[in-house]
Amino acid sequence: MVLKLTCAVQNYDWGITGASEVSSLGELNTGTASDATKPYAELWMGTHPSGPSVVAATGVGLKETIAADAVAHLGAATLERFGGTDLPFLTKVLSVSKALSIQAHPDKSLAAQLHAERPAVYKDGNHKPEMTLAV
Repeated sequence: MVLKLTCAVQNYDWGITGASEVSSLGELNTGTASDATKPYAELWMGTHPSGPSVVAATGVGLKETIAADAVAHLGAATLERFGGTDLPFLTKVLSVSKALSIQAHPDKSLAAQLHAERPAVYKDGNHKPEMTLAV
């Protein structure tokens, strides 16, 4: 099942100000013009609470859409392995204008514990394995 998503754009200071891959994709995806004075750093596709995607056809959040029929959207094996209705990944497109610091993320069990203890700081209970693909 393929769902067209309206995605979140993150305006972190290390992003490219004005025209960039992320600002262009954001404009195409949301129909909203970008602001040439803002940095555009990341376009997020997923269920992260700080920038959840919305199903374009319904206006319903991706997480809520998945929750309505998790087996159909994620499959039984994914549900059994990862549980819940959050996607076990967050896809990002980055536009970087400054060097980024190296980040260390907890594994899945520590991420769940930290999120339970301090949800205001640890926004979700997933680990954050990373992969980079330069295009």
